[in-house]
This record gives sequence, C-alpha cells and structure tokens, in this order.
Amino acid sequence: MLMALIVMATPSSAEQQSLKICYEDNNYPPYIYRDENVGKGILVDIITAAAQETRVSLALYSKPWMRCQQDVISGEAHALFAMIETDQRKKTFAFPPENKLSHWYLWLAQYPVFRAKGKPFIAAQYQPQTGIGAPFGYVVLDMLKDKNWLSPYQYEPKDGLKMVAMNKLDGYVVERQIGIHLLEVINHTKDVEVSQHLMLQSNWYLPFNKRFYESYPTLVEAMWRNIAVQRKKIEASLSEGAKN
Repeated sequence: MLMALIVMATPSSAEQQSLKICYEDNNYPPYIYRDENVGKGILVDIITAAAQETRVSLALYSKPWMRCQQDVISGEAHALFAMIETDQRKKTFAFPPENKLSHWYLWLAQYPVFRAKGKPFIAAQYQPQTGIGAPFGYVVLDMLKDKNWLSPYQYEPKDGLKMVAMNKLDGYVVERQIGIHLLEVINHTKDVEVSQHLMLQSNWYLPFNKRFYESYPTLVEAMWRNIAVQRKKIEASLSEGAKN
C-alpha cells in the first residue's frame, strides 16, 4: 500500500531530529482520520503539538496495523500509535518507564461489546453462538480467544458492526467512541447498543523502536512527557465543551 505522508512539522534548524511515526490506515474519528490525505483527530493533535514542544520535525504515515509494527521493529519508523502496553509488546517496543506509565500516555481507551439492540451483553451468562469479533492484531482479540468467545470469522470494525446489526455476529469489540462513530457512518445506530461491561480499559501509548530509544533516551522521554501535557490540555478542552 502506498504510504500517505500526512503531517510535517517544520524544523527550526538543519540539525533538528526528525521522527517518522506510523499509524493504522483506518479512519477512526475522533482519534485519527484523513481529510484529503491530511491527518486529523485527537491523537494527531496531541502528537503534533508534543513534537513542536520537543522541537523535533515530524512525519506521520499510514499502513495496516501489523505492517506499522513491522516498520518500527525494523527501524523503518521510529514509533507508532496507538498501542496498548503488554508484557509481550514490551519485549519488542520501548514504552515509557514503569513509574511513568500512568502519566505518559496518549489516551485512555475503553472497549465495550457492541451487541444487537435488545440483546444486552452479560459476561457471566454469555454462551457463544456465532462468537464475538475484534480487529486483527488487537489485544482484545487475544482476550476473546482466551475465553473461547472469538468468532471464527474476522471482520474489520465497520463490517463487524454490520454483522452485529444483522444478527450474524454475537457482538463486536472496538473502542467505544470509534464504534459509536462507525455505527453512524453505516446507519445502524438504532440497531446496535453498547454494553456496560468493558472487555478492556487501558491507556494508549506511543511506543518507539528500542534501538532508537537507547540512542536518544532524553529526546524520546521529552516526547512522552510533552504528550502527557498536550493530552491534559485536550481533556480539559473537551470537558469544558461538554459543560457548555
């Protein structure tokens, strides 16, 4: 797939460090979406502002999620977003230090189960029929697999939610705001409901290539620190907007 270069922060000097960062090539408002090949959304705003504060130039591009991961592992990219931290992923990617994990993150994500209207999801009572879907490569997919709840058929979020609306899938797990937006896009808001039960609630991070972090620890930690600052500004803005 042709990589789409979507954001470039102007460097202030010829010696300024450049960061090349990959993100999943799906439109997931309000967090990330493309408008005429220009990246927009909450996560783009946070990362772009943090890069400016860190005084690094920034190039963002999109690829399928698993290929983004491979780019960071190989060093083709310096970092990727947005990723949940796990013990297995810590072996491959550089996440913020343990004592900073609860501070230096991009966003707090919630993953409920999207179910057909009139069929509330009660985890203790759930018996799989067609199973529950989740995006390939996501932590929640492995969680469903461990519970033997995973559907044998894999769908991208938009198609998975359509299957739920047509009662061809027991449920689908995707981040709450992304799922709500996609239901509006596919005109199934009235057909699908969001469970109170969360399969997962976890922070999203901007993990780096391990070798790059070892070479530039001060720069990377400054980036993480500034991400936290910018996230809080957006959280405050959204909270104020909700009050008004």
